[in-house]
Amino acid sequence: MDANDDKNANPQLVARLRDAIGQENVKTSMMERVLYSHDLAPLPNLTQIAFKNIPDIVVRPHSSEDVVKIVRICADEGVPITPRGSSTWGLGGSIPIFGGVLIDFTGGMNKILDIDPVGLTVTAQPGCTWKQVYEACMEKGLLLCSYPSSFPSATLAGWISTGGIGVGSYKYGSAGQNLRNLEVVMPDGTLVNTGFEKVVDNQSAYNLTWLIVGAEGTLGVISKVTLKLMPGPEVMKAISYDFENLMAMGKPLMEMCRKRIDPLHIGFSDGKHFEMLRKAGKHAPEVGSMLNIMLEGDKTIVEYEEKVIDEIMAKHGGKRLEQSIAEHEWDERCYEFRAREIGIGHIPGEAVVPLKDFEVFAQRTYKLMDDMNMTGAIIGILADRNTVMFMPYYFADFDDLTNLTSFGFNKKFADMSYDYGGRPLGFGAFFASNLDKIRGPGAKYVRAIKTTFDPEDIMNPGKLVGTSLRGNIRIPPALFEFGMDAMATVKKVLPKDNSVDERAEVLAQQRAKKERGEAVHSHPKEGGKH
Repeated sequence: MDANDDKNANPQLVARLRDAIGQENVKTSMMERVLYSHDLAPLPNLTQIAFKNIPDIVVRPHSSEDVVKIVRICADEGVPITPRGSSTWGLGGSIPIFGGVLIDFTGGMNKILDIDPVGLTVTAQPGCTWKQVYEACMEKGLLLCSYPSSFPSATLAGWISTGGIGVGSYKYGSAGQNLRNLEVVMPDGTLVNTGFEKVVDNQSAYNLTWLIVGAEGTLGVISKVTLKLMPGPEVMKAISYDFENLMAMGKPLMEMCRKRIDPLHIGFSDGKHFEMLRKAGKHAPEVGSMLNIMLEGDKTIVEYEEKVIDEIMAKHGGKRLEQSIAEHEWDERCYEFRAREIGIGHIPGEAVVPLKDFEVFAQRTYKLMDDMNMTGAIIGILADRNTVMFMPYYFADFDDLTNLTSFGFNKKFADMSYDYGGRPLGFGAFFASNLDKIRGPGAKYVRAIKTTFDPEDIMNPGKLVGTSLRGNIRIPPALFEFGMDAMATVKKVLPKDNSVDERAEVLAQQRAKKERGEAVHSHPKEGGKH
């Protein structure tokens, strides 16, 4: 055993893993393991009571063969497996619930294996970032069709496993719609290809690719990804518009989406979002709300689309912003959460609703924030011509445990989306109890698929199909609903958390000292412009 090994780690399991993939790729020290106990969301230490979210062992494979060895050993030992990329998500999907072995793909499996300009595909390992793949393809005159807004750090397998929608999804579809093939290691260690490298998978029989997409790592471990590409565009042009408020975007968005024009991406941010950025010390325009659109394709087509959109926006009171602002916002499309640098807890929510309900849903989201004394903002994107994804986010000082009641907002926000035929996005560990509400009678078939693929329940257990605690104690959906409703009720009567303004004032004082050349003892990490 290594001198840094945690004495609680199973020595037989550690020895088998080190023999299989090398001692340097198997880590058991507490210092390393604790780094993998959280994701994007801030989690108080209190969660350790409910979840064993520090893995017992961290492994770093370098090949598909390494992954096969790891999974076979864990299956033989009956040890839970948690696959992990960069953990840019916030629902606990990539942190352990029962400890076990965590597979980190970011260190050893982050290489692009092939870019095929003839077959219009790119094949890469699961730990590659979307930005890495996007830029490599663009250098060869090829366009990666869609990717997450967190693409500088989000990994291929991570976003695919959440069934993500993001930048480019409006025109080219979601993560799953741009796949040719996935190589997946199943819970018994079998290596399978779910599709075909060179042609579309549209034959009869169950589609294995779509079973893995959105499975959040509960059915198998993705070890290789092949994505479809498009020929690179002649022109890419960003355009932005200022509206009085977020609700004012509803009618022009509906009209634009009913025209035969096809923007690559449509995103929006309210004025409060830019206010939060300024509080974090970022450069941000003062607007009512901003609509950002990216056009791409042949020059004549882009010019036509721009003309049509300009006319629609002007008709509905939208003010065209300077080109430099539009280009800046496109460059910043992956940094929508820079406001986190205020330095306190920051939680996003996600839900999709029909585009026709844009105005009323935005109004109700603001009202919910006000009723619950929240400080936050609303951003979002259009997922397709009929679907808008709202991503409100809020701040709270989670060092004060009373602010844990803020999580009740996510439940109430999800309930609102159901009212319009929409739904929240993602299950993970924290919202797995939503499965029954979202899928209804279909939930039992989802669980049957999980049981069939993974009868020993070692593959990312305690996620998606139901919320579980230490000791594999399953939380009934009704109890989860009751608990979240209770948290929301309590939050409404608590005083508003003023930590955003307090922290913003501290940051402003530190910036003033810095400008005067005085010493500043501590300050948050500086980001880009915004």
